[in-house]
Amino acid sequence: MEQNPKTQKKWRYTWEAQSHSPNLRLFLFDSKTNPKINCKSLNVSIILEKSQLLVTWINDEDKEEEATSKREEIVSLHVPFPKVLLDAESPVNFKALDDHIEVRLVLLLPVDHPLVSDLIGNRENSEPLVMDYDVKTLSLMGGVHIYCRNCSVRLTKKELFDFSEMPSVNWRESADNWFGTCCCSFGGISEKMVVKYTNSYTCSSGLCLLSATTVLLSKDDLVDCILLDKVGIDNQFESSCDLDGVERGSISREGNGKSHESVCGQVNDSTLPCIDKASSMHGCCVHDSHDSNESFQLEQKLTLDKKFLLDGFLEDIFMAKASNVSKNVEWIEFACPECSSPLGAYPSGCGNNAKPIDGGVRLFKCYVSTSLVTGDKSSDVFRKYTLERMFTNQLVECAKEELSFHVLVKDLTTKSPLFHIGILNPNTWSSTGLCSSQDDSGSTLELSPIVKVLFSDCSSSVKNVDEEVFILKGQGDELVNSLKNASKCLPSSCSYLQGSLISSLHR
Repeated sequence: MEQNPKTQKKWRYTWEAQSHSPNLRLFLFDSKTNPKINCKSLNVSIILEKSQLLVTWINDEDKEEEATSKREEIVSLHVPFPKVLLDAESPVNFKALDDHIEVRLVLLLPVDHPLVSDLIGNRENSEPLVMDYDVKTLSLMGGVHIYCRNCSVRLTKKELFDFSEMPSVNWRESADNWFGTCCCSFGGISEKMVVKYTNSYTCSSGLCLLSATTVLLSKDDLVDCILLDKVGIDNQFESSCDLDGVERGSISREGNGKSHESVCGQVNDSTLPCIDKASSMHGCCVHDSHDSNESFQLEQKLTLDKKFLLDGFLEDIFMAKASNVSKNVEWIEFACPECSSPLGAYPSGCGNNAKPIDGGVRLFKCYVSTSLVTGDKSSDVFRKYTLERMFTNQLVECAKEELSFHVLVKDLTTKSPLFHIGILNPNTWSSTGLCSSQDDSGSTLELSPIVKVLFSDCSSSVKNVDEEVFILKGQGDELVNSLKNASKCLPSSCSYLQGSLISSLHR
């Protein structure tokens, strides 16, 4: 029997499963049909050999037409189901609701069970983003160029051979916890170690520093790279921008009353804490003043860009916590010289020191590639990185073990709110698509790990916030679009909770 053109339309299907739960749930819907009224004699059966569900019903849409023109019609939909270990002997549960058809299947094992991955093959789309893999793989490649992922233009002047992991934002705090923060001889070990460690991780030509989301390269290694200050002048940064009284390149500048005078290279220790004569010291501060003096001088040798790095400001700017955002730094977006698509950002000073700080550019991994071959992405080390996955991994890292976590995302430049997001379930697997009456048995479907979230665009006041983070506006707008589109993968009755959209982000 031929079907009415009205019933040939595409239906949206969305599969969902929770980690550690042997159940698989299907949402099947379109924008106009009320299954509870229009889908009579609903039936769902499994076609194992085709990895499909066959959903059938008697169409009853034409209630407004006269009885003489109204006729019953059998409708069938072929819905592909994903690679899972299905319990074929368990009954299929289904029901017709106001705006969707819901189907529940029983699994032999949860979708994230190790045996499932072994039996159904490799799931590259579910592999985590691992820093160690990037550093080791790049180091073994014997020379790497970086390309724009959008237009495939080569961004680097020469091959890169030296790759290192960017220091963690929390590494200074860890050093202080281990060695102590006092300026005494044992505590001084922490300061010396921190300063030497900072000096060893400086942006320089030929060195590629990697963080969880960024690739830090010197401007000297990039093709047609011009870093501009606010008046548009290419700059070899020579600034005296102040950060807590420490100025670039000197320990003896005048100005704010916090600087320390020096005479013939000797520091005037009368202005320094805890380095008076031993007779005036108390408790743990009785120590060799020469060691403390050396430690202080060592720290003062840090230039401004290294001082910012020391405090974590220049590490992973893709999504910065409020504690790592400096009023002394403005981030300027960096675009591809060929196609002008966004690639990352670089830091600039503020006020009178509005010039690039360290001569380095942070390229976001989701916008670059290590392979020129567009058809074969297997050789691209960054192929698994997308803007959405990078943001989601950072978000989950912030949440750690929290059962409920709410984040206010702000514009890194203007500090104005962009959107509010709350984690509902970080351990969900999903797949979505369109199906019709046609039998497309050749298609394959895989579940991908997602994070279920609550999303709002900050049009109203936000009350519940556990953390504030800052991103560039371009990336914020892109994420908002992704969140809005993902919310369309569920029927309207399942898309709202507490006045916010229920959406999802890929992990």
